[in-house]
Amino acid sequence: MAETRGTSLSDGRGHTRPDLLVRLASAPADYLEGACGNPALDEEGVALLLKNPNATQALLLRVGRTLRWTRSYEVKRGLVRHPRAPIPLARRFLAHLLWLALAEPPADTRLSAPLRRHAEEALKTRLLEMAEGEIVALARRASAGIVAELSGSSSPRVLAALLGNPRVRERDVVRIASGEEAPPEALRRVARHPDWGLRRAIRTALLRNRRTPVAEALHLLAGLAPSDLERVVRDEDVPRIVQVGAGRRLASERP
Repeated sequence: MAETRGTSLSDGRGHTRPDLLVRLASAPADYLEGACGNPALDEEGVALLLKNPNATQALLLRVGRTLRWTRSYEVKRGLVRHPRAPIPLARRFLAHLLWLALAEPPADTRLSAPLRRHAEEALKTRLLEMAEGEIVALARRASAGIVAELSGSSSPRVLAALLGNPRVRERDVVRIASGEEAPPEALRRVARHPDWGLRRAIRTALLRNRRTPVAEALHLLAGLAPSDLERVVRDEDVPRIVQVGAGRRLASERP
């Protein structure tokens, strides 16, 4: 049977709550406009609506200005995460998000670059209030800007978690490897990492860092070419004991 005008798919104004919950996440924009005038629309329905890519800026502004809907945490989160949400509106709700939700926008390339930057800055401020376990969890999934912030951490657990983050780049690991406050255990993990520990720039940073355990530094020498060993011997930033080790290895490899 054909639906009546009041409950047509293009007008969600007359649908029951169960019908709304089924359709809101994928319905066209005109249906969403009608649904916003439906008394049956509650916070759960609005959260579904905010997952719909067809929602217009005007509709998102309407949601953001309706207090009975924005009392809901999921609605706030949905407004921040919607690619069409005006930046001033989305930015207004960043402060309401828990750190786990706040970590999502910076890594979401569907969102505008300014909003991603605002979210990163808000999260950096939040780091001061977070427990170490939370920061460890964040380090495993953090965006590039947060990775750069965390790479200067003095926590071995945080730095170890960063090494497994797919967004970590060589320059981030070099910063860890050269950190003046880097804990020796973290430097040991970098040296033994199956990928990062093989990279020349990272090895050089580890060899120059006086906090790198001597045993690890001497072990790193084993993988260096003679020309690199010569550079280590001449490099005044390398600890003397490592220079001596490089010189001995170089001498043993010469015919």
